[in-house]
Amino acid sequence: VYPPRELERRRNPTTGKNHPTSSMQQHRHQDLMTHFWTPFVLKWLRVHINYVGHNVRKMYSRALRRASTYASVELLSTDLLPHRLRTTTEDELKNLSRFILQLIQSSKIKYNLSHDQAVGLKSLLHNKDKYHYSVSDKGGEFVVMDKEQQKLLTEQHISSTAGVYQYVPPSRAYKGEIRDISTPTEVSFSRQIKMKTELLEADCNNLWKKISERRNLSLDFGQLFVSHHSNLPTLYVLVKTHKFNVNEIRTNDDIQAKCKVRPIVSCCSSPSEKLAWLCTEILSPLLNLVPSHLNNIYGHLSTLNSLTSQELAGRKFCSADISSLYTNINVQRSIDDVIEFAAENLETLDLLGLQLVDVHEMLDIVLRNAFFTYHGKLYLQLTGLFMGCKPSPIVAIIRVYMFEKRSIYTDVRFLNKPYGRYIDDGYGLVSSLEEAQVMFDLIAAEDPDRLLQWEVDFPKSNNDFVPFLGTEVRVSNGGSLEYKFYRKPQKKNITLHFKSHHPLKTKIEVIKNFYRTAEMSSSSPDYVEESFQVVDHLLRCNGYSNPRQFKSIRMTGLAQPRNTTNVMLKLPYISEFVSKQILKFIKKRNLPITVVFIPGKKLRDLLCSSRPYDRARCTIRNCKICAHLENNVMCTVKYPVYLITCNLCQETYCGESSRSLHDRLSEHL
Repeated sequence: VYPPRELERRRNPTTGKNHPTSSMQQHRHQDLMTHFWTPFVLKWLRVHINYVGHNVRKMYSRALRRASTYASVELLSTDLLPHRLRTTTEDELKNLSRFILQLIQSSKIKYNLSHDQAVGLKSLLHNKDKYHYSVSDKGGEFVVMDKEQQKLLTEQHISSTAGVYQYVPPSRAYKGEIRDISTPTEVSFSRQIKMKTELLEADCNNLWKKISERRNLSLDFGQLFVSHHSNLPTLYVLVKTHKFNVNEIRTNDDIQAKCKVRPIVSCCSSPSEKLAWLCTEILSPLLNLVPSHLNNIYGHLSTLNSLTSQELAGRKFCSADISSLYTNINVQRSIDDVIEFAAENLETLDLLGLQLVDVHEMLDIVLRNAFFTYHGKLYLQLTGLFMGCKPSPIVAIIRVYMFEKRSIYTDVRFLNKPYGRYIDDGYGLVSSLEEAQVMFDLIAAEDPDRLLQWEVDFPKSNNDFVPFLGTEVRVSNGGSLEYKFYRKPQKKNITLHFKSHHPLKTKIEVIKNFYRTAEMSSSSPDYVEESFQVVDHLLRCNGYSNPRQFKSIRMTGLAQPRNTTNVMLKLPYISEFVSKQILKFIKKRNLPITVVFIPGKKLRDLLCSSRPYDRARCTIRNCKICAHLENNVMCTVKYPVYLITCNLCQETYCGESSRSLHDRLSEHL
């Protein structure tokens, strides 16, 4: 955390050749700097605490001691307050800290788990080394599987997908040649992954440094996108429970034969994550210029409602889905299409002082270095895009639009026929199944790799509805449009439970949103009632005995003013009484704070992990840091919050770092 003067100088540089020359660029750069710097500048006020039963009082006490110590300094550094009010605000923040601690100590914490549920959760946590827990694809329920079987299932997917993934064996230099290691060990795998990570990180930083110097960017703006302490992307799979019957799974062989999975490559903290974010920020306005793109899952209803009965008469609503869009895309051609489309609409883009050639170079290094890890081994994805990479949806949408632009948007047979697409789900109004097949085949024929394939859903009779995203749509013979709310059969009846430890306001807003969506996606009062019944059934399955009573409730609690200059303070949600008392205290003293009450850890947070087998491991022999850590914590943990005690004076020190625990604690030693 920089001192106030240094922070002000960094935020408002007035001299230096690297400062952006355009006033618009300057404000845009400062907005981006605020986006990245805010978590660091106000980190002592952003209290992240999770609700964990009897430990909550201790955690509140420690967090609020930190907040009271540093809050006033950070408020002063942001210059939000007049000089004569700064001392008063510092005192009020200390009073707030004492008030919250006293409030927590006098409050009773109610558990929302029954005895049997608590015992079951404890058993699940106790067996985490034996079983693998994950959330199913599209269903929402948990999948519990033996770890060895889960590894075999994932490795089977990697090996059976021919031409998509390639194993990269560890290698070493021998007599001037690079040779594969015949019998690699765990250490050799770890060193290989570490070297590849450092190499990609250096490539990304060198490219960004070259771009920053070429475009004369400010020093502060350039530092925002420098990668450090990164990890390679990692692969995990989601089981498609809607593709098979669970009761048919009786043996381990049935798991390998019948279970289908969806591969996800998590790119969080990857070497190119910051450049990927920047590319997405620059290119996202292009989606508004794609005529077929739907901005939300109900965008097609506004288009269909604008048509007259004469335009709808004699036509049928059909939908189609692209099979494996992300893995069936040619990366290099997709990048070229995106740059071409961006060049055609250059005036609509804010390049933040860059040029399209810079964006092209960044997309190349982000999308073409498709290395990832699984179970401590290195792999390379040969074709397609990572589903977990930020620019992937934009690149895929524009790539398919280029196919549409050269086919149905130039064919006179389909010029005036409604068509739209939400990423890989498309719809159209056609007169017959044959016409639907022709329309989607024309789009697929533009793919030079012949990998684009559509699965068309056409009504079998005049009374059949066709599902599309969150609705079911039908066009009658007379040209009337009918639609209603729809939930896919593979979606289980799982949503925010009535007994979940969330603020009441959150639960009410979830219920209202369900009914609001059901009403918006229904074309008549009869269909509105039918859609409401679907929502009623969903909510009753989650503990709401009379869900419609919440539909018209208006919260009359203390509303916080929407002030963008206020400092945000995150506190764990304890109860409605505690939350109201804290808000009342802040409002009465007119403190420049906006409080956000966050729920505790969910089952997914406790049980699931996107890196179950690819956590960084310490490769240092006789590591002095690991010897002092407990609960199987390794010194490779990044972004740690730690508490150490001096052996001489017994004083404690609480700190945090963006680096690894080994790097930070080594400085203390």
